[in-house]
Amino acid sequence: MAGALEGVRILDCTQIIAGPLAGALLSEMGADVVKVEPLEGEPWRLQAEIIPKESKGYLAQNRGKRGITLNFKDERSAPVRDALIRWADVLLTNYRPGVPEALGIDYESARRLNPRIIYAENTAFGKQGPDKDRRGYDIVAQAMSGLTTSNPNIQNGLPMQIGFAPADVVTAVALAWAISAALFHRERTGEGQAINSSLLLSSLAIQAGSREVMAMDVEARDRRLAVIHSARARGADIAEVYAERRALMPELAGNVYYRPYKTADSYLVVGCLGPGPRARFRKALDFTDPRYEPGFDPTNLKEVGTRLVELCEAKFQEHPNAYWMDYLDKLDIAVGPVRFIEEMWGDPQVEANGFLVEYEHTLLGPLMGPAPIVQMSGTPTRIQRASPALGEHTDAVLGELGFSDADIDAFRETGLIG
Repeated sequence: MAGALEGVRILDCTQIIAGPLAGALLSEMGADVVKVEPLEGEPWRLQAEIIPKESKGYLAQNRGKRGITLNFKDERSAPVRDALIRWADVLLTNYRPGVPEALGIDYESARRLNPRIIYAENTAFGKQGPDKDRRGYDIVAQAMSGLTTSNPNIQNGLPMQIGFAPADVVTAVALAWAISAALFHRERTGEGQAINSSLLLSSLAIQAGSREVMAMDVEARDRRLAVIHSARARGADIAEVYAERRALMPELAGNVYYRPYKTADSYLVVGCLGPGPRARFRKALDFTDPRYEPGFDPTNLKEVGTRLVELCEAKFQEHPNAYWMDYLDKLDIAVGPVRFIEEMWGDPQVEANGFLVEYEHTLLGPLMGPAPIVQMSGTPTRIQRASPALGEHTDAVLGELGFSDADIDAFRETGLIG
């Protein structure tokens, strides 16, 4: 059976994570994704190479695609560039504002050549405003959006970003989602359109703190802002700023229901959201929580919360992980061991669901990695191929566009392709 996007053609002019991962997700739904790279390869290919021109990061974000090299910066590449735009249903870019225009792959240029084109663009901070032209990556978007400081961990006196590049990953999924919707819209109307995403907005969207009940939360936010500004003005370190801000949110101090715990031999996490799971957790550990009792005095919130944390932490250290897993599972409490990624290979749950699959790379041989993140019964998702070696499909793709062998040889001799 064919994938849902079988026959859809994606021109992928992106680099690093968010844009490339969006293209890879679309390929797993059957789209023909052609990635264009500069002759030397995109930066992510050259980051921590495991063999020349290949890195694990590039392998992860670009599987399923065909790859060509083309020097967009050379004006003589315009015939190839324009032929690719006419070929494509979707043009995917993630440059800073102004760069696509300089390369001739902006929305206005693309739709003059292909009025039905769906143009999907990702920027770091959005296309307007004082930061629009600044260079940005996931780590910068995390810091600027408050996502970094939502992570309470401090190392060597420094706030630490969340490690899996959440802004990039969420943006990639959002782009693939929007492109799929735009393709559906075009089927109904014949109209292409432009899609815009940004790492900054994605970072905001995944934070609960970016939502306010305005009648209740504005004053509390202003109090926290005053504390933050005051602490910065006197040169407080980040741990002090965190502590003073957190002191204005005492409800966070007594979190016993949704957090990790150290046990007698390892670590686990529990997740109890809602009255029922929290009641079962209290019964399991044999404690009462005055915060849920009528007449509780909220001025005691921090003191009570601190006491409960100490009680629960001590109880979990009385027994090993295996005991707690069995005991809490029987009480229908969400619990899981803290693992490392290396432990996923051979894990019976992963194996039973086929979550890790094998596929072949031209230079590296067999690879194993996560299956497509969704399964579909009528239009199955699949990994079409591994990421392309640098320029692996240049000749084949240009041939499909109508260029002759002599044309391709001439492009190579003049340095337009690799």
